Amino acid sequence: MMSPSAVWVVLTALAVGASVIEPQPAATAGPAECVIIGAAGERPMVSDPSECEHGTAPASTFKIPHALLALQLGVITPATVVDGNGSTSGSELWRQPHTVASAIRWSVLPVFQHTARLIGAARMREGLRSLGYAADSFDGDVATFWLNGDLVVTPREQFAFLERLVSGRVPIDAVHRATVREALHMPPGQVTNASGTHAFPLAWPGPLEVRAKTGNSETKGERVSWLVGSVRSNGIEHVVVSRVRAPGDLAGTAALDAARRGVDAYLNQRGLR
Repeated sequence: MMSPSAVWVVLTALAVGASVIEPQPAATAGPAECVIIGAAGERPMVSDPSECEHGTAPASTFKIPHALLALQLGVITPATVVDGNGSTSGSELWRQPHTVASAIRWSVLPVFQHTARLIGAARMREGLRSLGYAADSFDGDVATFWLNGDLVVTPREQFAFLERLVSGRVPIDAVHRATVREALHMPPGQVTNASGTHAFPLAWPGPLEVRAKTGNSETKGERVSWLVGSVRSNGIEHVVVSRVRAPGDLAGTAALDAARRGVDAYLNQRGLR
């Protein structure tokens, strides 16, 4: 496992087809981290090849493929408003009416549990296969499988899926891709989710467009924090996947912190600042 305080050293590993950031040994084991960053068509920077092949529940990052399928299948439209008054869980924000865009932006679970039931298990499984989202599938409740470890996805799989989405190489109509990508567009220097707005300052030079989705889960005593998305700068979009996992306590923003460190290493390695 790699510690968040590890010193990052950049290596080139042609054997795995990626640039690898390898931490110096830490005095004590900490959370396990994976960060993958790269522009479409280039070898990505991979922090820990072994850890990046380990699957966990995608948690709220699953809202990206979920929303794409819901729009493509027509169970909702961008204008559909789902009334949250029936929800008894989550924050007051969850109990407000939401479109798919606001439900992505504020990570409104009840909206996506509603759309999952409209899609149904069979169409959800087939849709995920068509997207090439993950090697794994699910057998249980269609409204919870992305939260409880019934379906797991690796950071490598998340990166490959997002790279195809950014490049327009998924079987989803362009208008629906645009709706979801716009919903992922974050305010400058910030990321929003169900717990509010969080600082996400990046040292990337020049004007930036950041698209991001976070996710947090706890399964069998292990907590997991995700951030997936992209950073667009100077006309080039770089896919970013960050995941941190640990037994016991783990900050919900752990993946944001790991992503910022990964961005610093990526910029140094690629000579982008």
